Amino acid sequence: MRLAMNLVREEHGDDAVILSTKDVENGVEIVAALDPEAMQFQEQQESVHSVAGSSFQSPETLKASSVASTSVDNQELTKMAAEIQAVKALLENQLSGLAWGHEEQHEPHKVALIKRLLQLGIGWNLSQKLVQKVDANDDRAWSTILANIEQSIPVEERDIIERGGMIALVGPTGVGKTTTIAKMASRFVMRNAPGELALITTDCYKIGAQAQLKTFADLINVPVHVATSQGELYALLTSLAHKKMVLIDTAGMSQRALQLSQQLTSGHEGATSVRNYLVISAATQLNVMTEIVRSFGQIILKGCILTKVDEALQLGNILTLLIEEKLPIALLSSGQRVPEDLEVVRTRELIDRAIVLGHQNKNLLQDEQAFRMGMGKEISDAQ
Repeated sequence: MRLAMNLVREEHGDDAVILSTKDVENGVEIVAALDPEAMQFQEQQESVHSVAGSSFQSPETLKASSVASTSVDNQELTKMAAEIQAVKALLENQLSGLAWGHEEQHEPHKVALIKRLLQLGIGWNLSQKLVQKVDANDDRAWSTILANIEQSIPVEERDIIERGGMIALVGPTGVGKTTTIAKMASRFVMRNAPGELALITTDCYKIGAQAQLKTFADLINVPVHVATSQGELYALLTSLAHKKMVLIDTAGMSQRALQLSQQLTSGHEGATSVRNYLVISAATQLNVMTEIVRSFGQIILKGCILTKVDEALQLGNILTLLIEEKLPIALLSSGQRVPEDLEVVRTRELIDRAIVLGHQNKNLLQDEQAFRMGMGKEISDAQ
């Protein structure tokens, strides 16, 4: 049904009106056409303008009448377009609901697998792809899907703390960048000398941000440097090049902020040795996560660090993000303790956590009526 709707849209455009639908032997049949009333109205207007052009009118009168006529025409066309779009959206939802009901009746095993994935928080499109790759009637289908998810998740091959180097944490405000910096710094000092570590902050916007990082740094006897411009940052990086690890705490900002393109650690011209890791909260909706990753993709990202895992109601959203955006995950943070609540990612354990949360929150996805109304994708992607 969705394929047929796409063909109608390609043939007649967005103004097409669905006249009828029915099942046929090899699929579905849709009868569609352009709105005859809209076409007739447009022809009448063209006829009126052509007749009016044949008679003499003063330029002032002609201009005034033309402006008034154009205004009325635009209002009528806008109203008509809005009505057509509303009817079109209603029909598409109804057709999607019919398609869901058809699959549920004829392929119950497939639908059951999709529901299990959606319960974990896996996105709608990815759920469809994962189920299509397996035989839904096979008793091992669910195990095969989980194995495919595990193989599809990109993971940082090496512990970034052991690897060292210049690392910058970027991301929206409030996701836990400064706390994560403190955890990474503490973990590093436990394995190495404090003199081999340096901390840099570029956050000159949030009140108390530098003081918070300095408090952490004083506890582990590590100095904190402040960079207010790219020039200062490059100079600091040059002077600290002998350090085994340099951690950079950047200013948090919205994924839609204009300053994003001017991020100090953008990875261009002099800061190419800096590895940027996106810090993202596990308690974020999937569609918001996707927007964040694509916006911060303006700077060169080497991977991501997942925070607030203990606050998330489901983890399928982050699994979906990692697979669809091909973003390696490096570390997990699941609490406020420094440095205990920081761990290296093991994909199987991450999937197991997602399954446990899915069983604990079965009530998150029980609205069958929403699926029959064709709203399954909107609900799953908004979780």
